[in-house]
Amino acid sequence: MVVLNSAATAFDLLGKRSAIYSDRPFPMMAGVLMKREKSMFYISYNERFKMYRTLFHQSFNPKAAETYWPLLEREAISVILKIIETPQDLFAHLRGTAAVVTMKIAYGYQVTGNDDYFVTKAEESMRVASLAGAPGKWLVDSLPILRFLPEWFPGAGFKLQAKKWYNQMYTQYLEPVQYVKEQLKSGTATSSFTSRLLQPENGLAADDKLEDIIVWTAGAIYAAATDTTVSAMKTFFAAMMLYPDIQKQAQAEIDSFMDQEGRLPTISDRHRLPFLEAVFKELLRWHPPSPLALFHRTSRDDMYKGFLIPAKTTVIANIWAMMHDEDVYPHPERFDPLRFILVPGQKPQKNPLDVVFGFGRRICAGQEIGEATVIAQMMMALALLDISKPVDEITGQVIEQEIEFTTAIVRCGISLESGFIETQFISSAILNYSKSR
Repeated sequence: MVVLNSAATAFDLLGKRSAIYSDRPFPMMAGVLMKREKSMFYISYNERFKMYRTLFHQSFNPKAAETYWPLLEREAISVILKIIETPQDLFAHLRGTAAVVTMKIAYGYQVTGNDDYFVTKAEESMRVASLAGAPGKWLVDSLPILRFLPEWFPGAGFKLQAKKWYNQMYTQYLEPVQYVKEQLKSGTATSSFTSRLLQPENGLAADDKLEDIIVWTAGAIYAAATDTTVSAMKTFFAAMMLYPDIQKQAQAEIDSFMDQEGRLPTISDRHRLPFLEAVFKELLRWHPPSPLALFHRTSRDDMYKGFLIPAKTTVIANIWAMMHDEDVYPHPERFDPLRFILVPGQKPQKNPLDVVFGFGRRICAGQEIGEATVIAQMMMALALLDISKPVDEITGQVIEQEIEFTTAIVRCGISLESGFIETQFISSAILNYSKSR
């Protein structure tokens, strides 16, 4: 196992030598036993993976991503209105909106509510994937020979569990595609990633091989997009609460834009809001949603600066260390968007967007959509909300907060397991809707 703590080294190996460093580790429990060799997150660097990347690039390249902007802007306004109505449900609103966006993009499916059938199954599959992939949880990951135990053997219950989870997760991927096929047959399908691939403009329907690829690529959209965007937005609300002066400066920029244009900003106005852009970059640098990214693996031996890196070595890009390197980002613990503002005679610090989405041939294929989603919601929040610390209803005293972050492959921002944060930080109506806003 090799951990890369330097962005320069990560670019050297994962970028410039991507032909060697683009494989994935394939764990025994979450990979072999659960038959996830076709999963976007575990698949080896092979011809099928290249097909996945091609399909994603066609649908989510910078130009194609613009077609989703109206949806992202509409849902950004919708989630802020929900937060205004019931601020105590902030986290639920953020997650619900992420589900609406991803299901619409992937399948053209309109989510029916918090207990929506497809969303419930997708959320359960994400929970299962997290359990199956938890490092150190499964003895078979450390002792692969255990995979040969018969299912009836005492202590081999993990094999039955793996089989159950595989069926559950594959069904969660398959059913929405079947839904789209039925919609296409009846002529009621909404344009989506899946519908365009199942029924392309050339009129040739997808064969069984392509349909199987569509099942696995479309299924990856929900898992890849939901947690990361929700994590970024939770961090945004926490940062605006903790740093009111930064919030006011960002709001002033938004207000100035609205005074000039007589309307709310849109994603296409992003380049006209440099401080908002700086806040966005600092969010991802300060607390990156995926601090260790997904692991890479070498396909053959490699030599780097005198070190032999053998084939099948797990290579981890330590995004957290890169974003908190004091030589690159002075005082990295501070939330300071000004580090990304161009000042005459002063060189701005390195753009974190070049790092936090990954490296080489495994870089996040949905980066454009992810950026636009968070930017749209930030715009609407700053335009319509004032975000502050909770105030004791009896004494009128501000209740100081300690923000906790979860420890996981995707950090969920503020920890939902902390009763203090959940009841005080959320229930005390920290989002005070200002009529002037």
